[in-house]
Amino acid sequence: MNTSSFEKLASFCKSLRDSELRTVALLGCPMKIRKSRHFFQLEVTIRGHVDTEMPPDSRISCKMVFMCPKFYPRSLPEVHIRSKKNFPDYLENVIFSEYDRMTHLDRGSQYIIPMVSSALYMIEREEQKRSERAVGENETRNL
Repeated sequence: MNTSSFEKLASFCKSLRDSELRTVALLGCPMKIRKSRHFFQLEVTIRGHVDTEMPPDSRISCKMVFMCPKFYPRSLPEVHIRSKKNFPDYLENVIFSEYDRMTHLDRGSQYIIPMVSSALYMIEREEQKRSERAVGENETRNL
C-alpha cells in the first residue's frame, strides 16, 4: 500500500469514527475517549432513558468499553462490559451474541453505534419489564 492510499484509508477511518462519536453523543450516552498512536478506547455509559417510577438506585446501567485498532472500523474492536449496576447476567450474553451476529454480517462497517443502540434498547426494555412487574405487585398487595 503506497503512502497516498494509506493516508486516504486513515482519513476515511477517522471520518467514520468521528461520525460514530457524534451519534453516540446524540443518543445521550456519556463517553470518555482515550487515544494513542495505535488505538483509541471509547468508554460509553449506558443507562435507560425510559420514564419509570423506579428509584434511581435500582436503574440498570453498564459501561461498554470499545478498544478500537488504528484502522477501525476496517478492523474489529474488542468490546468489554464493565461497571454493571443492577445488570442481569443474561443481558451480557445477549449483547455479545448481537455483537457476534453483527461482525459476521457487516464486516468493515461501523460497530459502536449498533452495539450502543442495541444495548440501550435492551436495558430500557428490561427496565420497562421490571417497572411493570413492580406496578403489578403493588396492585396485588393493595387488593
